[in-house]
Amino acid sequence: MRSNIDAMKADLMAALTAVRDRLDPDLEDEWAQIETFCAIALRVMAKTNPSKLRDAAMIEEIKARLDGREVLE
Repeated sequence: MRSNIDAMKADLMAALTAVRDRLDPDLEDEWAQIETFCAIALRVMAKTNPSKLRDAAMIEEIKARLDGREVLE
């Protein structure tokens, strides 16, 4: 069984669009790298076992909490 990431992809695309609309034109090359990374990450996630995705997400949430970063609920 592969992961269903349609909702996650939609959320990410909406966030990327919102950021792109506010982007400094001088950062186009950097933005292209971020978009490429996100596209690759979505493809990998679509082929990854759901339990591995949950494990990775949980580890990142723990790290974010320990670092004092904002955590999406």
